[in-house]
Amino acid sequence: MKWKPPIENEKNVAYEEVRAEVEDADIFMFRGDYRTSKLFRLVDKSYYSHAALALWWRERLMILQAEGPGIQAVPMSVAVGTYPGRVDWYRLKRDHIPELDDKLEKLVNEAKADLGLPYGYIDLLRNLLRWATKVKLRDPVRPHGMYCSEYVERCFRVGGLPLSERPDVITMPKHIAESPLIGYRATIPHDPKLIEQRSLDDIRAARLATAIT
Repeated sequence: MKWKPPIENEKNVAYEEVRAEVEDADIFMFRGDYRTSKLFRLVDKSYYSHAALALWWRERLMILQAEGPGIQAVPMSVAVGTYPGRVDWYRLKRDHIPELDDKLEKLVNEAKADLGLPYGYIDLLRNLLRWATKVKLRDPVRPHGMYCSEYVERCFRVGGLPLSERPDVITMPKHIAESPLIGYRATIPHDPKLIEQRSLDDIRAARLATAIT
């Protein structure tokens, strides 16, 4: 049976309409049209093929993710605008989480500390091996690389907010979407015009502002 995301009252909203409402540690789940994305979903029987989290850097909204060359920070408008597929926005159910500020600080610190690590191809292959052979895997103390949902889960677990009961190395996008700690907010449709408006979240402008101030 095809897996479906736990979404009720689905709604589409333009990126410009919700940008100011996005908060640190909001989660964005992607369903891509790439061949690799479709293969990923086929193997994992998942609706999603990618997971990432949001972080404000002063006035710039960034998305932190494990993608391609490694763990990176990308302007949110660029990531959403260039993604040929669907992007669903999720958020922590914050009203019922004690000591949230301290946990978010630890989460954000871990997310930043992991920037620059390579993409976790080995972890992803080990995950597929586990799926095929039922081999149990454990998290390394300090990963040398991570794939998308492993990175997101590690950041939340280090912050004291584990989204899944599974080890990081076997956490897939669907397990994050199923977490009882988060709830669906909206869907942001693909809009190529956002690429032309990258000044909204242009990392070059953020660097310039940092240098001036």
